[in-house]
Amino acid sequence: MSLGLLLPMGLLALAGLIVPLLIHLIRRPDHQMTDFAALRWLRESVRPRRRLRFDDLWLLLARLALLSLLALILALPILNGDWRAARHVIAVASDVDLVAARKQLTDDRAEWRWLAPGFPSVDEKAPVSSRLFSSLLRELDSTLASKDTLTVVVPIQVSGLDAQRIALVHAVDWQQVAGETQTAEPRKRGINRIIAIRHEPQSSTAFAYLRAAVGVWSSIGQDHWEVDEGPLALPLPETLDCLIWLGGPLPDSIMRWVEKGGRVLLVDSELGDGLPVWRDEQGKILAREQALGRGAVIRLPAPLTAEKLPDLLDADFPHRLQALLIPAPRSPDRAFAREVVPTQVDRDAPERQTSLIPLIGLLIALVFLLERVLATRRQRA
Repeated sequence: MSLGLLLPMGLLALAGLIVPLLIHLIRRPDHQMTDFAALRWLRESVRPRRRLRFDDLWLLLARLALLSLLALILALPILNGDWRAARHVIAVASDVDLVAARKQLTDDRAEWRWLAPGFPSVDEKAPVSSRLFSSLLRELDSTLASKDTLTVVVPIQVSGLDAQRIALVHAVDWQQVAGETQTAEPRKRGINRIIAIRHEPQSSTAFAYLRAAVGVWSSIGQDHWEVDEGPLALPLPETLDCLIWLGGPLPDSIMRWVEKGGRVLLVDSELGDGLPVWRDEQGKILAREQALGRGAVIRLPAPLTAEKLPDLLDADFPHRLQALLIPAPRSPDRAFAREVVPTQVDRDAPERQTSLIPLIGLLIALVFLLERVLATRRQRA
């Protein structure tokens, strides 16, 4: 552990120390000399040489210390190295059953953290499953000191991977624990798929357009699509690919289904601030997509009528609708945990740097208060 300066040129401000020295040297004493008549009979003697002396020494030292601290804070001091004791950090993926993880790992002194943005404590509510598993693990690795140890608790299948192999500075204790939710196996081609449409009684016209579009999906694709149509209160089927909602705000049960990976098209709703996913020929945004957990809500502000949405009559509308609800498959971001165990790179962990500016700022405030007390006491004297 050592002290460093990010801006050594700031120490040039130490030249200002000469100012209080000069002020204390040239300042005349407050008392005045008075000549007495009887002094003329005394023989004049050689006056002693005047010695260099400072009045109010403690006040001078306080002012010199104040200027020195100001110069030091301009140099941006930092403390290189970690002054803390070694830590054992246990990072828990958001899909992991926390109760099972605590039974498997029994280190009471370890710091338990969710592997989520900000790395909150596991005492807080479990975050929604993140798609940035690899990035978060690399970020956590970069914040640890070289003497810290890291344990990562993952489910049997890890999601949120990227195309790059996970390589960390710290050696990782890779623990697998069953997750709270298991991800379904990828669908095969040529199977029956279900789209649910929930609507109000007056939405029969819109329902006709949607049924025709879904019929096109079955005619041009390899999968057979079935429409599960019904009123808003009708429960969703157990197996469902996507949902179209024609009836105001989504209930909590539908929101929970979306968080687990579902996709819903919310028609005649406020556009919101999501990602634009559909524009007309003039560039006007017709639909936006907003992520919610592992799923998404697509908001279409216009009702499904030819007057409000002319694109409804285009031959390309079925393909547009399918692109909204069934996005193109992305590159694989999921794998079995045993196949993605991080490797350790052969380099030292980055040295931890701690800024000393807050501490020096506190010292400046205390020294300034002391200087004011000494100066006030001198004026009263």
